Formats: sequence, C-alpha cells, structure tokens
Amino acid sequence: MNDIELYLKTKQAQLDEYEGKLKELKSSLSPTDAQANAELDKQIKAVDSKIKDGKLKLEALSKASKEELDAHKKAIDESFQAIYTHLAMS
Repeated sequence: MNDIELYLKTKQAQLDEYEGKLKELKSSLSPTDAQANAELDKQIKAVDSKIKDGKLKLEALSKASKEELDAHKKAIDESFQAIYTHLAMS
C-alpha cells in the first residue's frame, strides 16, 4: 500500500467515524422541543454538508496527479477540521 492509499484509507475511516457521530446527533432530536430541534437541525445540515464535501475531496484525491496531491491533501485536511469543529459545537 502506497502513501496515498494509506492516507485515503485513514481519512475514509475518519469520515466513517464522523458519519456515526452525525447519526448519534440526529437521534438526539427531541420530539417535544421544537426550538432546540430547529437549532440542532441547522447544525446537522451543516455537518452533513461538510461530510459530503469531504467525500468529494477524497474522491478527487484518488484521481489526482502527483503534482496535485499536496493541494488535495491540504483541502481534505481543512475540510475534515471543519467537520470536527462543527461536530464539537453540536
């Protein structure tokens, strides 16, 4: 396994973990507190959007040329940091 394959595998595992946390967040919606649900729903949508963005960036990296690898890795790291931050705020 080369460095890029290892990086992709590691980031995919991290993304899977984030998706699990998002499912937990979705399950925490209260059937009786509409106001809290509205705020939580906004956070869920933001995290979901960031996860989709992360998936797209991983896919782009898998197709990138050697010259593009560093730029893609930087974009992925920034995207994953945004996911982590949004989940931490939820």
